[in-house]
Amino acid sequence: MRNDTSGAARVARPRAFFRRVLATACAASALVATCGLAQQAQTITGEATLINWWYSATFGTGFYKVGPITATVVRLPFSYRLRPMGDGNVGVNLLLPVTVAAYHLNLNELDQLNPRHYVAAASILPGAEVEIPMTERWRLKPFAQAGVGSEFTDIPLVAYMYTAGVKSLYRFPGEDYRVSLGNALFLAGYRIRDGSEQQTLGAFQIGFNVETPWSMELWNGPAYFNTHLIATSYYSRLAFANPEPGRLAVYREYQIGFSFRAGRPVSIMGFGADTFGLGFRFAENVRGLNLYTEFPF
Repeated sequence: MRNDTSGAARVARPRAFFRRVLATACAASALVATCGLAQQAQTITGEATLINWWYSATFGTGFYKVGPITATVVRLPFSYRLRPMGDGNVGVNLLLPVTVAAYHLNLNELDQLNPRHYVAAASILPGAEVEIPMTERWRLKPFAQAGVGSEFTDIPLVAYMYTAGVKSLYRFPGEDYRVSLGNALFLAGYRIRDGSEQQTLGAFQIGFNVETPWSMELWNGPAYFNTHLIATSYYSRLAFANPEPGRLAVYREYQIGFSFRAGRPVSIMGFGADTFGLGFRFAENVRGLNLYTEFPF
């Protein structure tokens, strides 16, 4: 089984890691401030329920639409490997994902007086994960993260977020067509600092990934084409804001993804990855398109 990293960008040297984190934090602050000034962010009534904080922090880089809400998200999955997994040894990784998002609520469709509102937000969700090799083909990955996010409106809104659970990845025998089974069980939630809104939910995921050799080469090496399908069940519902309470809730979510994997990692703007793909998410009230660098288990 490949020693995958679930799309996290691995940084080899601690000094470079912390320099990039500092630079990213500064850039995120500048970007959010620019968005706020350019779009004249306004306080929105009930803005504590405008978005789902946990979902926005973990969606990944891309775009998604929930009812009247459209979001553009940039997520930088910083991480640092303390100890690699291999030869029966347990691996340990530190996680420090930084997310910057702009939310666009189109109230024109709802016949409201104010047709457009913009809210820029940023969040950080540090934590750690442990990679446990159960067998040669089966890996468990317990993880825990807790962080904070803020909306940059006229009255800043701060939320505390957390997520913890365990992921499982098993690769079936066979080299021509590599089939992997992923599972995840976790608890997640958020709480607005002033207590105006909070949510706790559990989730179960199951996914399949099929990797096939590709006739062309990428970056002077062999290439592989991947297709994955992931189903997620939420308990209780994954709730989003809506002028009609209770109407925007997600119980089941599905994702299909297509990607290419190169024979060796490629460094782009300091981030190293060997897989690049597009994922399409859909549920009764959700549509999303995100970029990813690994089967997320």
